[in-house]
Amino acid sequence: MEQNYSEVAHALILGLKHGLLEYGSVRRWADHLIENQDKTATWLLDLAFCTQNDAAYLLGKVPGEVCKRQAHNTLFGLAYDAYRAGAIDAWGLRDFGCVAYMEEHETIPDHWGLALDRAIECYEYGTATVADVDSAVEKTLEQLKQYVD
Repeated sequence: MEQNYSEVAHALILGLKHGLLEYGSVRRWADHLIENQDKTATWLLDLAFCTQNDAAYLLGKVPGEVCKRQAHNTLFGLAYDAYRAGAIDAWGLRDFGCVAYMEEHETIPDHWGLALDRAIECYEYGTATVADVDSAVEKTLEQLKQYVD
């Protein structure tokens, strides 16, 4: 199923909220869409010139229906990229997965962060090693790889 702009916008809102990306990503997304369209919608122009303070608000105004599962899938791809780029560590990846699950657990039936959460918890209690955490991270990334686009 191909995503619509409102689903991408919803994923970007969550990405901003959880620190997976910065607001310049919103402007770059809008610029990319503008470059590839014959006629530019007003909401796209607003996003292309948005400030950090109004990025999430303007993303919320993108017209269209949102399938939260699709939006979360895009968000999981962002989490994968953020981890691979070093923007978040295993703890950040775990925290992101837990927050996403807590906010909208019905859209995430296969909670990919559960094994990672358990591995980190065991590590913090001294019953697991860093290698166990690394292994859980790799398993988590393997699950998230399908969402990278």
